Amino acid sequence: MEMRQLHYFVALADEASVSRAAVKLSVAQPAISRQLRLLEEELGVPLFHRTGRGMKLTSAGRVFDGRVRKILADIGEMEHDVRALKGVIEGKVTLGVPPTESHILLPRLLDTLRHEHPGVDLRIVEAFSGDVSELLTTGHIDVALFYKAPRTKHYIADELLHESLYLLQRGDTTGPPETPIQITDLKDYPMVLPSRRHGLRALLDQVCNDMGGSLTVEHEVDSLMTIVRMVETGNVATILPFNAVQREIAEGRIVATQIDPMHLRRTLVLATTTHHPVRASMRIVAQLCGDIVHDMAASGEWQGILSKRQAD
Repeated sequence: MEMRQLHYFVALADEASVSRAAVKLSVAQPAISRQLRLLEEELGVPLFHRTGRGMKLTSAGRVFDGRVRKILADIGEMEHDVRALKGVIEGKVTLGVPPTESHILLPRLLDTLRHEHPGVDLRIVEAFSGDVSELLTTGHIDVALFYKAPRTKHYIADELLHESLYLLQRGDTTGPPETPIQITDLKDYPMVLPSRRHGLRALLDQVCNDMGGSLTVEHEVDSLMTIVRMVETGNVATILPFNAVQREIAEGRIVATQIDPMHLRRTLVLATTTHHPVRASMRIVAQLCGDIVHDMAASGEWQGILSKRQAD
């Protein structure tokens, strides 16, 4: 059994197609087919069902898939650990971050890595917190910043800060008469919000239900940019953290009103996956993310943060 056969197998399992796997690996299709055939002959069982619509793992293939991925991950860890003995931290890290935070965090993170840890190859996945959490849980990303969700056994999270949420309206709109606005008054504002599968929407629904309030949701949109533009140009409001629209607020395109922080706030957490051992490169990225968030909070660059007394 050869290493290339294992890599070919994983690519086939991911792509469910020899042609797509060939493109992914930059290897000729006949070479992949031949190595798969040799692998199946050596194991004595078929690993894939071949159909007109592609390839699907057999029961034996699913067992093999789980073991192979672990083996390849362990080999990767070994390579990283040996290279780390040189005193230079190297390796690939996949970081998940919500769009509300990416624009203020990532420029500083990338600049620091470029100057202090050029051997760290950072891949960034930008998605709503619910998706980031799911990707971390399944081991598809290594390090993640997202807003607190129920714990699972697949990640370990540290709380970084507690953040207030704001009612956002078009810049020429007269804000609510009283601030902060109460949860029960949110029903008076037609809104565009993410769908219920996202953490922010789940939090809003839960808090409104607990407080006897409700939301008037006219549109469900799973795109931060589109939500912000709809608020800027239309007659709908939304609910987001201050930092998500800091520029729009400064330019007068959006007005923000704090929502009662005693009953509505979010907790930003930093987590690493437990699907595989934590590499030195992962620790560096996680440490830098935490340091940058804390520095921006202390300097006032990260706005809308609740003090420890308010959060408690």
